[in-house]
Amino acid sequence: MLRTVAKKVAWVGRPASMVFGLALVMALASCGGGSQETKNPANSTPSMVFMREDSDGFQQTWVANKDLSDQVKLTNGSADSGWAVWKPGGDKLAFESNRADPDPDDSNAINDIFTMNPDGSGIVKLTHSDDVSDVADWSPDGSQIAFASDRRNSAWREEIYVMDADGTNVRRVTTLPEKAEFDHVPRFSPDGRRLVFARYISDDHPEEAALFTVRLDGGGLKRLTPWGMGAGDADWSPDGNKIAFEASPEYGSYGDIFTIDADNGRQLTNLTDNFSRGFGSSDPVWSADGKKMLFVSNHSFSGESGIGLATMNPDGTDRHHISSNPEDEHQPDWETAP
Repeated sequence: MLRTVAKKVAWVGRPASMVFGLALVMALASCGGGSQETKNPANSTPSMVFMREDSDGFQQTWVANKDLSDQVKLTNGSADSGWAVWKPGGDKLAFESNRADPDPDDSNAINDIFTMNPDGSGIVKLTHSDDVSDVADWSPDGSQIAFASDRRNSAWREEIYVMDADGTNVRRVTTLPEKAEFDHVPRFSPDGRRLVFARYISDDHPEEAALFTVRLDGGGLKRLTPWGMGAGDADWSPDGNKIAFEASPEYGSYGDIFTIDADNGRQLTNLTDNFSRGFGSSDPVWSADGKKMLFVSNHSFSGESGIGLATMNPDGTDRHHISSNPEDEHQPDWETAP
């Protein structure tokens, strides 16, 4: 999604990805991508998808094996394409892109939800309006896609929507209160009955955000985290009992990954404890078996350094980068358990 004059940078480091996302973008700009596309062997099945800047400065979608070997760039061109998520079963990816924006450099941002095959073929545009639609997620049975959109409001005042997987039957789930700025990053519960999302009170102060859950019909709205915690991207544990999320309590600071009870917001636990040490962690995703968590980190683990994908146990132990040479991978999702 594109928010400011530096539309491409804002698309990557938007407030809804929490403040660490912005710090990550600055690091990306200074480090550069530098990764070379490789061809995926015919007998290799990619299980991981992530976003990385290409040599032209655009964010693109990549897939790789669980150890980040056999990396393949799926999207190309002079547009940003990312925030990809696997469809359950692994036969499709949903992603967002501004490739349909006739003038990406003007102030009227247009962003859409697309699907494609795991090899990058068969791209289908699902949303069709002159506005922003972004941060898609599949329902557990693959029949629906949740996303955020400002189609009903002024620019950037996004609400949560759900549509059928072919782009039809779009219905609004949340209604943005007058005091709120936007709702973002919806994620389906494992039973497909609820969504978790982040609600932001201020676009300028992303620490003023909290996590909510809601039923697909818009009922049962429940706040899980306190305001001022800066809660952002979240993901449900496979059993539906916990929610992992990124948060940063101070504007401009690095963030941590927390877990919380999904039903009542209790048992708030900091898994990474980076804030006081100047490190940052973001974008948590549970493995399918619930035994590992995938995330983005700029921490140094046992001599490994750089911004890249890392894994840890759900209690925060056994943290390490997947690759010994992290190359600015971010916004990950994985299709199978490691």
